[in-house]
Amino acid sequence: MTLTRSGTGDAPITFTGAALVPGGSPTVLTPKGSAPALTLEAVHDVRFQSLGIGYAGADAVVVTGSTDVTLDRLSFRRPAPSTGGTGTAVSVDGASSDVTVSRNWVPDGYAYGVQAQPGASRVTVTTNVVTNPRRGGIVLTGTSGAAVTSNTVIAPCATGISLEGASSGTVENNVVASAAAKQTDTCPAPTAPLYSVSAASADQVTGDYNVAANGVGTFARPRPEYAWAGTPCTTSVALHDATGQGAHDIDGLNVPTTAAPPEHSALVDSADADAPGELATDIDGFPVVDDPLVDDTGSGPTAHHDRGAVERQDLITVPGDDMPSPSKGVAPFVTSVKTDDATTSWGKSIATYSVDFGDGSAPVTRAPGAPITHTYTTPGVYAPAITVTDADGSSRTVWPAAVDAGTATPPAASLSGALVTTADGEVDAGDASFTVAQPADAWEVAYRVLTFGDGDHENLADGPQKIEHQYPAAGSYTATLTQTDLLGRTTTAKVTVHAADAFLPITAQHDAERTIPAHGVLKLSAATVHADSDGVDAARLQIVTSGAKARGTLTLYTDGTTRPGTSTVGFEPGRTVSNEATVKVTPTGAIDLYNGSSGPVTVNVATLGLQSHAQFGRTYHPAKPIRLLDTRGTTGGHTGAVTGGHSVTLAVSGAHGVPADANAVVLNVVATATKGSGSLTASPAGTVNSGVSGPYWTTGQTASAQIVVPMVPLSNGKVVLRNNSKSSAHLVADVVGWYGPTASGTTFQPVSPVRILNTRTGSGGRTAKLGAHATLRLKVTGAHGVPANAVSAVDLNLTVPSPTGSGYLVAYADGTTRPDVHSADYTSGHPAAGAALVKVGTNGEIDLYNAGSTAVDVDIDLLGDYSLNTVG
Repeated sequence: MTLTRSGTGDAPITFTGAALVPGGSPTVLTPKGSAPALTLEAVHDVRFQSLGIGYAGADAVVVTGSTDVTLDRLSFRRPAPSTGGTGTAVSVDGASSDVTVSRNWVPDGYAYGVQAQPGASRVTVTTNVVTNPRRGGIVLTGTSGAAVTSNTVIAPCATGISLEGASSGTVENNVVASAAAKQTDTCPAPTAPLYSVSAASADQVTGDYNVAANGVGTFARPRPEYAWAGTPCTTSVALHDATGQGAHDIDGLNVPTTAAPPEHSALVDSADADAPGELATDIDGFPVVDDPLVDDTGSGPTAHHDRGAVERQDLITVPGDDMPSPSKGVAPFVTSVKTDDATTSWGKSIATYSVDFGDGSAPVTRAPGAPITHTYTTPGVYAPAITVTDADGSSRTVWPAAVDAGTATPPAASLSGALVTTADGEVDAGDASFTVAQPADAWEVAYRVLTFGDGDHENLADGPQKIEHQYPAAGSYTATLTQTDLLGRTTTAKVTVHAADAFLPITAQHDAERTIPAHGVLKLSAATVHADSDGVDAARLQIVTSGAKARGTLTLYTDGTTRPGTSTVGFEPGRTVSNEATVKVTPTGAIDLYNGSSGPVTVNVATLGLQSHAQFGRTYHPAKPIRLLDTRGTTGGHTGAVTGGHSVTLAVSGAHGVPADANAVVLNVVATATKGSGSLTASPAGTVNSGVSGPYWTTGQTASAQIVVPMVPLSNGKVVLRNNSKSSAHLVADVVGWYGPTASGTTFQPVSPVRILNTRTGSGGRTAKLGAHATLRLKVTGAHGVPANAVSAVDLNLTVPSPTGSGYLVAYADGTTRPDVHSADYTSGHPAAGAALVKVGTNGEIDLYNAGSTAVDVDIDLLGDYSLNTVG
C-alpha cells in the first residue's frame, strides 16, 4: 500500500485496524515480493494504528518526504523461515520530520527495528518493543531533535539504541537487554555496546534513566554497556564518571523477557515522567499507575512511570465463574455476568466492570454489585470480553469461553459414499470414499465422528470432508456420521457399504500336483495358490483328478473351518475329471482338499484368478450366452470336427458384446461326437503353456466345462481352443460373461460353501428328482450371505451324483429364454460336476433345466455371489 494523500492538523487521515481478540485475526497489510507493506510518500497529518504488517523481506514500513506522521501499535510479523535478518521494520528518510513511532512490536528477523536517515528531524521513538535485531534496534543517524523514550530492546547481536552522525536529542527511560550469542552471519556483533552515541552527537544528546541489562554474576556478558563518543563504558557508573550522563541509569540486571517488570523490580516507578515523548499508556494501552508496594524513585510530577515499554499493573484476579451464565442456549436466551468478586494484588477497590457481549451491542459498564444481564437474540457464536478496572485505572480484560446461541434445530448431518476407482475404471472393491457435506449453519457444529462399521472411526475436521477407508474384509457395513452441535445436540447420517472383492486374473499356472490318500486332506498354503497378497479373500482354482482307485468326491474348503457337506469334483477309476471352483482363503491362511473316497487320488491344482478387497481389480459382467463356435455348423468360421492335436482360434474381446479391454472371459465349452478320449485346452492367443484344461472325455462322451480365460495383451482379444485328443471332436463355445476395468460391473462376495439344493434330502425345497426335460426354479438371494437384491450372478457347483441316463443341465436366469448351453454333462452310471457362474433373474431366482431323457438327482453348492458394489 502506498499513500500519497494527506490530512490536516484538525482532521488527520487515520487508518485503524481491527482490534485483536482471542480467536480473532488482526487487519494485516501483506507485501508482495520484496516491496514494503506500507509506503508513506510525501504526505502529512497521517496516522496508522492497530495494524499487522506482513514480513516484506526488505523494509516493511517506509516514510519518505513526509511530516506529522504517527505509526502507533503496529504489530510486525516474524518471517518464516528466517531470512537471516534483512530489512528495517520502520524506515524514515532524511526528508521527513515530526514522525512518531510508538507502541509497536518488532519481532526477530529484521536487520533494524527503527531507522532514521541523515536529515530527518524531530523523530520520536517511544514505548516500542524490538527483539533480536540483527544489526541494530533503534538507529537514528544525523537526526535532529530526536526523542528515544521508554523502549524495550532485546539485543544479543547488535547495539540496542544508537544515535550516529550529527544527531541531537534525548535518550531516556529505555531498557536494553543483552543475551548470550555467538558471532554468525546473522549475528554480526554480539559484543557491541547496548547504547551508542557517536562523537558527532555526544555534545547534542542527553541520556538518563536508562537500563543496561547486561547480566549480573555468572550471567555477566563480555560487552560494554555504553559507547559514548567512541569511548566504551562497561558500567553506568563509568559512563557518568566519564561524561556526566546517566546519573540515574541502572545496570547489573537480567531482563530476560519483554513482559511487565516483576513486583519490586528497580524498573517500577523509577522513570522520568517528563522525558520527551513519554506516553500516558504503555505498549498494550495500559495506563501509568502507582505501584503502592514500591517507592517512587523517578522524576516528574507523577513519578509513577516504569522504565521500558511495559508498565506494571495492579494484578486483578477475575474468578473463573465471572463469565456469562448460562453460556449456551437456543436464541433468544438471557445470560448474566457476576460483578462482585474480582480482587487486586495491591488491595485497590474495583471501580467498574465493563462487559462487551460480542454481538455488536454496546458494552455495558457499571460499578460492582448486581449482575449484568443480556439477551442474545440472534443465533451465533460470540466472544464476550470482561474488563475490570481498579480505582487507579489499572485494568484487566478476560475473554471467557465463547457464548453459543443456537438455532431452534441442530444442523442436519449429511453422508454419502462411492467406490474408489482408478482412471481406467478398475475398482478397489473394499475401499470406500465418503463425502461429508458442509451443513447449513455449519458454525454450529462442535465436532463430527465417522464410524465405519468395522470398529474403526475418524474424528473429522471442520468444513466439507473427503474420507477414504479400506475395509478389512468383504461384507456389509453401516457407516455412521454422528454430528454434535455446540449445544450438545446430535444428528446422524448413515450409509451402507457393500465391501466386496474385485477379480485379479492370473495366467493359468499348475501350482501343485499331489496324491491324496483315502479320506485324507491335502493342505495348500495361500502362497502356493498365489493368494498371499493384500486383501485376497478367495481364489479361483481348477482341480484335475486322475489315477483314482475308487469312486468318490473331492471337497475344497478353507483350512481351519469345518468341512462342509459339499463336493467340488466327482471322480472314479479310469477317468480324468476336471472342474473349476472358488474357495475362500486369507493371505496368511491355507486351503484344504478332502478325498472322500476309499482309495487314493492324484490332483493337479492350477490358479486362474484371485478375489481381493484391497487391490484394484476387475468387475464381473454376466452376459446372455452368446455362441462363439459350433463346428457342427458354420458358427465361428470353422466347419467340421476339429482334428486331434489341432486348434481353433476364436475372436472374443472386442466382439459379441465383450469390450476390447476385457481382462478375462468366462466360456462354456463343449466337446461332443468325440472319436477318442482326450481333453480340451483354452489359452489366450500368443501365449505358451498358459492354457486352462478341461473338459476331459472318453470315447463317445459329450463333456462340458465352464472356464475362466485371462485375456493378456498378446492375445489381441482371441482365445485358442486345442483338441488334445488323438481323435477328432466337435467343439462348441459360448461366452457367458467377462471381467473388465469398469465400475459398472459387479463384485464378488465369497461365502462358506453351502449346499442349497439336494433333491434326495429335500434341501432347497425339492424332494424329487428333476424330471426329463423338466425345469425347477430356485431362489438364490436373501439367504446364506447373499444379498436380497442387486445380485447379478451366483457362483455355483452343480453335481449329478448318480445318473441313470445321459444328458446335461442348463442353469440360467429365471424370466429369460433358456439358452443352449451345457452347465454340466452327465452319462449313465458316472457322477458329474460342473462349475457355473449363473446370471440371476430380477426376482432373485435361477432356473435349472434337465435336457436329458431320464430324471436325475441334483446337488447345487453355493460358493459366492456377484452383486453391485454399492455405497449408499
